[in-house]
Amino acid sequence: MLLPNLGPTFSDSFAESMPDFETRDARTERFDLRALYETSRLLSSSLDLEFVLNNLLLTAMSKLLVTKGGAFLYEPVEDAYRVASSKGLSSLNVGDKVQPGELPTDRLLRDDEIPEMLAAQKLVLVLPVAFGHRRIGFIGLGQKATRQPFDERELEFIQSLVNMSSSAVHNSLMVEELKQANRDLDGKIQQLNTLFDLSQEFNATLERNRLVKLLSFALMGQMLVGKHVLLLRNDGGFEVAASKGIRREMDGPVIERLFGLRDLLLLDKDAASEEWELLDACGLVLALPLRNQDETNGVLLLGAKMTGQSYTSEDIEFLSALGNLAFVSIQNLHLVEQQIEKERLEKEMRLAREIQVGLLPSKIPQLEGVDVAAFALPSRYVGGDYFDVVKLDGNRVLVAIADVTGKGVPASLLMANLQACLHVMVPMEIKMEEGMAHMNRVICQNTGFDKFITAFTGIYDRRTGHFNYVNAGHDPPMLVRADGSVEQLDKGGILLGVMKNMPYERGTVEMHPGDLVMMFTDGVTEAMGPAEEEYTPERLETCLLAHHQDAAQSIINAVQTDIVAHTGDVAELSDDRTMVLLKVTARDENAED
Repeated sequence: MLLPNLGPTFSDSFAESMPDFETRDARTERFDLRALYETSRLLSSSLDLEFVLNNLLLTAMSKLLVTKGGAFLYEPVEDAYRVASSKGLSSLNVGDKVQPGELPTDRLLRDDEIPEMLAAQKLVLVLPVAFGHRRIGFIGLGQKATRQPFDERELEFIQSLVNMSSSAVHNSLMVEELKQANRDLDGKIQQLNTLFDLSQEFNATLERNRLVKLLSFALMGQMLVGKHVLLLRNDGGFEVAASKGIRREMDGPVIERLFGLRDLLLLDKDAASEEWELLDACGLVLALPLRNQDETNGVLLLGAKMTGQSYTSEDIEFLSALGNLAFVSIQNLHLVEQQIEKERLEKEMRLAREIQVGLLPSKIPQLEGVDVAAFALPSRYVGGDYFDVVKLDGNRVLVAIADVTGKGVPASLLMANLQACLHVMVPMEIKMEEGMAHMNRVICQNTGFDKFITAFTGIYDRRTGHFNYVNAGHDPPMLVRADGSVEQLDKGGILLGVMKNMPYERGTVEMHPGDLVMMFTDGVTEAMGPAEEEYTPERLETCLLAHHQDAAQSIINAVQTDIVAHTGDVAELSDDRTMVLLKVTARDENAED
């Protein structure tokens, strides 16, 4: 039976239509591959990081019909992600930092896997960007404009796009890092040149004001800082070595606590410490300790930058080098000033020494039948010991010795006062005890309560053999007889300068040929040995007895030799050392006035 021609059947239509469906899938796949190729080629041809990231993000968003997205770069130092490109993210701007936590580098995240911080930005797809083992960042995308979920083909495409573009992102990032490294190197070189120039300037000037200005110019030119303070430790205290833009005084206790810093301190607005309250009130935001040999010797305080930027680690390194350079330069200047002052004082002390030596007898006067010798050795340039030998007439000689409390210039000035007073009274022929009382009144009027003098004066008359003396609180001189017996001459009164109206008593002894009187200051008997033991009056007496038959100068030399044997060869005496020895060699009862 012949059937009518009813046209193509369903099976025929399906068979004919199959090649059409395969052709569209193939075309779509070829289109995706071409898009991947073109995008990869475009991105690889550029080394501009911003261009690469923007085009990668825009390609992904346009392919998936997404209206929100962002490119994020990993910052390993802060363990955070920086927004490098932002499209449609109203609350995230380029440069902002986010910390979503640790993200995988080998797979994409979607829906419930998205960290809460990113989900809050309406991001529903996170694609990691990595190159080898290096975490570069991620691409975050919002949902499709059609509200439809992403299908597997779309996810496969976008993952392939990111993977193929990661090398371009890595290369661009490396170029940016290299540029930044070059900029940092240029900055370091500029800072080193600045420090070198400043070092030359600092070393070329001996004016503190000039150093302070150089420091201020350096901080202003390099850091753009208008307020700063440089604190330095000085002679057990603290000083403000440089200051600019600060109108408020700093309390000593606060400064002392700042010198306790060991590390950099940046202003914390939430801090409630007394130090920061003061620094904040002064407009300061940074305290940088300057340390040397594990000790804080200075503190550099700075205000905020005029640009409003924060201080970087590179800034801190430069400031530390600059601060230490200024510290060393100011300390060197201080040492130079000290040396100049020391030389000036030494010159004045040498002059004072010459004047003091001029007050002592340059030559011991000679008197028949009497042998007098003296020895004086100050512990410093000038001393507080005094001795004198004055020939009153052809038969009498006056000997005197005194010890002013203390050492150095104050003692020498008081000694000069005593010498002048004694020489004024000698021609007046007043009684010895009255003369000592008068000197006591003069000393009391011209000195403070903490200054006093021990003194001993004696007059020997070769006609009578009498030795009249007054002891004003001085170590009792030793009267050594020719037969070896020893007496102490201690009559008189209290030391000079303690009480104004005090009486003094005169003592008298008769001396014979071979007798001697040894007068000395406490620098003799209290001379210290290596074991901190004193020379002692007993040892002095023993030495005198061993040499009392010698001439006066020989006896003094023997005592000095014995003292040196006790103390050793010391660089500086602990006290002034003075001796005066009067020995009777003959007596003339028939001598005329």
